[in-house]
Amino acid sequence: MAVHWTHVVLKVAELDRSVAFYSELCGLSPVLDRRPTGGSTVWMGPPAPPGAEPAFVLVLYRTEIDFRLDHLGFQCDAREEVDAIAAEARRRGALVHEPIDGGGHLGYFVTVRDPDGHKVEFTHGQKLLGL
Repeated sequence: MAVHWTHVVLKVAELDRSVAFYSELCGLSPVLDRRPTGGSTVWMGPPAPPGAEPAFVLVLYRTEIDFRLDHLGFQCDAREEVDAIAAEARRRGALVHEPIDGGGHLGYFVTVRDPDGHKVEFTHGQKLLGL
């Protein structure tokens, strides 16, 4: 059986501020918004070709936040993108630590917090297969 990552669900306090965070810093866009029909979720995904499903979705679910996952990981095309995200997170007061070059399979990365305290890691050069 082939298994691949399809989604992560985050409990959030306010959908609008979380949608803004993941749109502006992560480049995700809403692919399904259930708020207009009385729902409490927004599904967000990366850009995909017309008619194609996104590679994954991040489901934002408005509810009480009673636990957190460790972090979400996003790969950047250049170190400069990691630095730009770090600068924006610093401006927002959301920077967990300055960018670090972990070398090897870790690459260059920064960790920030979203509006509800979830950690989000942005990397460059991180090898997902650990090679």
